[in-house]
Amino acid sequence: MKKRIYSLIVIFNILFTFAACERDNFDIKYSGIRIKLNVPTGIQNPNLTEIILTFKESNTGIETIAMLDEMDKLDKVLPTGSYTVTLNGKIGYSRDNIRFVEKVKSYKDGIALTGQDQTISLDLFLANDNAGFIFKEIFFTGTQTPENKLYQGDKYFLIYNNSEDTLYADKLLISQSTFLTTTKREYTPNVMNEAFTTTDICMIPGNGMDYPIAPGHQLLIASNAIDHTESNPNSFDLKNADFEMQLLAAINVDNPEVTNTITISGSMTMHNRGFTSYVLARLPENVSVDDFKTEHYYTYSYLSGTRIVTANAYKIPNSYILDAVNLTVPTVFEWIVMSPQLDMGSSYAGKLDGDTNRFGKSVLRKELTTNPDGRVIYQDTNNSTVDFIPEATPSIKNK
Repeated sequence: MKKRIYSLIVIFNILFTFAACERDNFDIKYSGIRIKLNVPTGIQNPNLTEIILTFKESNTGIETIAMLDEMDKLDKVLPTGSYTVTLNGKIGYSRDNIRFVEKVKSYKDGIALTGQDQTISLDLFLANDNAGFIFKEIFFTGTQTPENKLYQGDKYFLIYNNSEDTLYADKLLISQSTFLTTTKREYTPNVMNEAFTTTDICMIPGNGMDYPIAPGHQLLIASNAIDHTESNPNSFDLKNADFEMQLLAAINVDNPEVTNTITISGSMTMHNRGFTSYVLARLPENVSVDDFKTEHYYTYSYLSGTRIVTANAYKIPNSYILDAVNLTVPTVFEWIVMSPQLDMGSSYAGKLDGDTNRFGKSVLRKELTTNPDGRVIYQDTNNSTVDFIPEATPSIKNK
């Protein structure tokens, strides 16, 4: 539902001088305007700066620009007519005791100025140039049957377009960490500050523009894209998923009506206690899958007791990564398994190791605000501790 309760109303007064001047024997009237700016919901302690308004008269195409930084008044006049107004600026705000500065925008058309004082109300919306695809939800725990038996085929990812532009999902990578957040080791060489270590990677197919995702829309990527409620009434109907992953043969159930992701490595068997972490990435256009696997093959070693263990994996450069989420169990958490520039926190579905209460729960990203067009903007501070709701009710269950 579209939210229309604003945390704060900020009012700017723009002084347009009333004037009567004679041009070609016509009296031209001018309007005095008050601008009321409605700050997005969920924004705490807002501070607006560098506000620029552009008024465009629809018939003549003439534009008048008003700069409202620090509530300065405009010394121009605005004649009667039919106008559109666009706003660009910045907003500082607090979220979970952290201060952010982002761009804000607004737009309104059909404004009729008739020579009388008028108040124009503008709903502001956030416009983060770096916004893009994010993990909206990760369901990794599985469910239980009415007989309390473990059911694991119903795991999924929800990928959301958090930007204001149409984006393409072609060749997006979803990857699970090889390293565990519950087991800290000294890996040699340590590449964590430059890359994410993985042996499980799947990729959305496409040639670049086959899968457009509009702003505020999402992709459902299921382990098995079937109606799981037929086998387990405590599960979900995932038969209409956008994509399904190819799992190990013993647990893979293929729905021919749903497009498979492409397996780059491993089988994406999601850890049902949440010991692993996940990244969403994309290969650069000039890097093929074969080139990636050749150039980013990673051999590492670590000490286990008195024995040196050597293993192989792939490393996804941090520069390829669009979003990242560390998962763990709080009581056995030891470290995050990626650069803190990607994610400096973690989330969970169960507080205790082996907690049976985790089944049927997910980690779900928090809503930050709802733009005037009804599009939800999700919080993305690169800190999963504050960005996600732990032990959440899966959003799929509500559909």
